[in-house]
Amino acid sequence: MRLEPILKPSLTILIEGAADRDDVLKRLAAAAASHAPEHTEVELLEALLAREAQTPTATPEGVAFPHAMLPEVDETLLLVARLKPAVSFGGGDLPAPDLIFCMIGSATKPWEHVRLLARLARVARGPGALERLRTAPDAAAMYEALIEEDRAHG
Repeated sequence: MRLEPILKPSLTILIEGAADRDDVLKRLAAAAASHAPEHTEVELLEALLAREAQTPTATPEGVAFPHAMLPEVDETLLLVARLKPAVSFGGGDLPAPDLIFCMIGSATKPWEHVRLLARLARVARGPGALERLRTAPDAAAMYEALIEEDRAHG
């Protein structure tokens, strides 16, 4: 599964001054709600919070992968955010993530969700990929960097 058909410039964002993980998720839910008319911002936030309550989605690379699968989602949404400053997502002694890949997918198509997670992991592991996303001067440049990384991984 390629990122390019799913990734949207309007869902590639910079989040500054978030108070905590819940604030980050609230901002992501608000951004996603404009692209998911079948669900409210509150429903999206509750789904993301419920998933994080199961197990934090932070990784040792300073990235988090919050995600949710909901009924009646017409198309998978991918939100990419860079946080300034980084915000803890729990996960014990893992570094606070400053890059977020948030997915909202259909509960009736779980395989799409798994494929997207796998693709994001491959792209993020590319040499220098995370650094290019972290140093992009703005959201538009972050979007372009991610598209380039996606294309580089076939």
